[in-house]
Amino acid sequence: MVRNPQHDMLSPPVHDEASRQKFVMALKHHVNIHMRPANETVFERRAKPAFEKTSGRAPETRREVAGAMKQDSWYQMYSSVLRTAQEMMWDSVCDSIYRNDDALTAKFRRYADNPKKLGSLELDPEFPVPRGMSEIGVHLQPGTYAFDRGGGDVIAGALYEGGGNLYSMGQRVGTTESKAEIIQRFLAERFPDFKPKRILDIGCSAGSSSTPYALAFPDAEVHAIDVTPGLLRYAHARAEALGVKVHFHQRSADDTKFPDGSFDLVVSHNAMHEMPAKTTAGMMKESYRLLVPGGVAVHQDLNLRYAEFPAFKQFNVSWECENNSEPYWDAYGEADLKTFYLDAGFREQDLWLGLFAQIDGSIKWYITCGRKPA
Repeated sequence: MVRNPQHDMLSPPVHDEASRQKFVMALKHHVNIHMRPANETVFERRAKPAFEKTSGRAPETRREVAGAMKQDSWYQMYSSVLRTAQEMMWDSVCDSIYRNDDALTAKFRRYADNPKKLGSLELDPEFPVPRGMSEIGVHLQPGTYAFDRGGGDVIAGALYEGGGNLYSMGQRVGTTESKAEIIQRFLAERFPDFKPKRILDIGCSAGSSSTPYALAFPDAEVHAIDVTPGLLRYAHARAEALGVKVHFHQRSADDTKFPDGSFDLVVSHNAMHEMPAKTTAGMMKESYRLLVPGGVAVHQDLNLRYAEFPAFKQFNVSWECENNSEPYWDAYGEADLKTFYLDAGFREQDLWLGLFAQIDGSIKWYITCGRKPA
């Protein structure tokens, strides 16, 4: 399954909407590919010398770099354009999705009420949605991930997938391989005989990284969890629309409620940078608890290893934290993921942490992996 497969829960744009989305995609590409690299030139030629003149030394931390760069008119323009482009992206996605609001609700109900449906959906009306999801519009997503009007509301999930697809294209991330398929290729290279029978996807969002496991391992039972009902309703309907059997649950990454030893494979995709560090550490402990002996945990995300980055690079990538409503971005960049694995019970010789390239070479993801002793 390629990234961004077509299915019945999508909201295809009409002509003018598509034109607007193409413009936004081109603008974001221009900012990220052509404007962002100039930030370092501005730093070296203007911001750094200005800081040295007043401080008698070069800036040593990303916060000092930020203090110097934010005074420069180029960076002010760059940051403003990038933020505006992100807001325009959501405006362009909202047009087609809200135009299809009633149809999406009807489709969800049809899939959810189908007595012959393949998977299942478990929601908990008493579940305490974390404030980081309910009060902050991560990625500037309108209404937050927790937006929910009850009933069959799937807007949060529809926005997540629609915005995510457009965002990735603006970043020129290839569409030949989904994040789940990247992990599957990693597993095939590292554990060629590994055939999981029970799989858990943590932080499944709209379900785009859940369904590929059911397709790749047709004999496996696949479960997926997240914390907001709007995402999970959409994920359930999306899986049914694709004809894929996945069981979705409203549960926490660090307290899944599944029994010990429930899974052979526990995965997450781009979830760690959207969690507090303590939740990420808890997810590692939960992964170890949930795995059968010989089971594997793989948690994939962006390459934000601040300990390996010079101060300017830390600053340049941390724009997301302050300007794109990514409250845990820097915490993820600073996290010692290896220690999280070791504290969870994994042995050092059973760990793998490093970069793994997408098959088309468009991006290198940071993959962390631990295997529970047999």
